[in-house]
Amino acid sequence: MVDHLLRNNGIKKSMNYLLAGVLAAGLVFPSLAGANPHTTVAKKNTPEGFDNRDHLEGTSGVLNHFRIPHGCNGKAIRAMSVVFPNGETVSTRTDTNDPVTLSDHIEGNAIRGPKPVQDRDIFRRIETKDGPVPPFSQSGSIQTTDIRAFYYEAGRLETHLVGMLPWDASFPTFKPESCAVELEVGIGIGNYCNRTNNDDRADIWLGRFTPLFNDPAVVVTGHWSHVKVVRDLVNNPLDGACGAGFEILVTPADEDIDTFLPVNGYWPAN
Repeated sequence: MVDHLLRNNGIKKSMNYLLAGVLAAGLVFPSLAGANPHTTVAKKNTPEGFDNRDHLEGTSGVLNHFRIPHGCNGKAIRAMSVVFPNGETVSTRTDTNDPVTLSDHIEGNAIRGPKPVQDRDIFRRIETKDGPVPPFSQSGSIQTTDIRAFYYEAGRLETHLVGMLPWDASFPTFKPESCAVELEVGIGIGNYCNRTNNDDRADIWLGRFTPLFNDPAVVVTGHWSHVKVVRDLVNNPLDGACGAGFEILVTPADEDIDTFLPVNGYWPAN
């Protein structure tokens, strides 16, 4: 509701500039992944827990949804793009912010075989784009390419409605020698509403600016839509030297975001 109030009073752009300045000053903000006004992966209620986005390592054929709660500053959403951290990535320990090499901790890429469900309720055209990924085994063969991005186009989601976009995926396993117990998988999302250069043209949900997505009027930093892969500590226990273990955050690298997130005909691709 706060986000809607800011939009309705024309303050969003100023607030985003202020946020960018604060981030540049070196202050740290907690993840905003749980904030309802953002387009994100919908939370689930399961027998194991409520209000979560957790998935056990090695699970396959898992259904998730992207939840779109609003349009862009009063404009309907016409297109949307999603980029997964399946190629060039930025990986860090969440407790120390130290960089890690993801391939030291998991088998393959962060989200395996993501596929949008055929559903034209909102968007009439749904496409995917492949790219190289770290090798992983699937159906008895080694895979070196996987889906890197989704594109939803030729649609319309009115601002007073909530959109739900279903998608299917499988998740990696943790290497036995790793001390990681959780992998938070950050996903970049763009909602596109207007082909002009006005502030209502898009909402871009990223954890940081990139060389291409660098306009504070439409890029909301500090937020990654995410799912979390949880280690099976019964069947894949930690080594005793690991202690309690640690969590890793993996997100797409800037070059992957700038390559895969743009949608033809909309800022910044136009």
